[in-house]
Amino acid sequence: MVAGVAHAQEAAVTASAPALPPIKTKSGVLDEPEAGKGQVVFFRPGSIMGIALGCTVREMEGAVVNEVARLGSGKYYVVQVEPGRHEYFTTGERTDTLALEIEPDETYFVKCNIGMGLVAGGANLSPSDREAFAKKAKGLKMWAGHDEDKKKPKG
Repeated sequence: MVAGVAHAQEAAVTASAPALPPIKTKSGVLDEPEAGKGQVVFFRPGSIMGIALGCTVREMEGAVVNEVARLGSGKYYVVQVEPGRHEYFTTGERTDTLALEIEPDETYFVKCNIGMGLVAGGANLSPSDREAFAKKAKGLKMWAGHDEDKKKPKG
């Protein structure tokens, strides 16, 4: 019976925890994940370092490589994913891989940095958090997906 009381008290504490304030970006408010899914927010803060280089994030699903996002400086992108293990990677002078164990109804933040390389800079994926994303959010615009890439002039 005592255990039942403890669980009820824990539930009350959890239920009364204040909701986190929404994160606002140049493109709008960051939504919660779809019910039962996890959400991964990839972002690349604006900086002078590697401004001409992109951060193309990919995921291997079975034998297929899927492009997730192409993040230029000051961009972010959100993907809804099934719970479980996901491995995201970037390629360049070297390949950088980040594995995440996604839980349902959780949001994960991944920062893309451009580092120095021998010939050209390379992209690096690192785990981040809500606070770090929120600090940069006002300067970030959502990548519009492959439609954005089609609008760029060829040349």
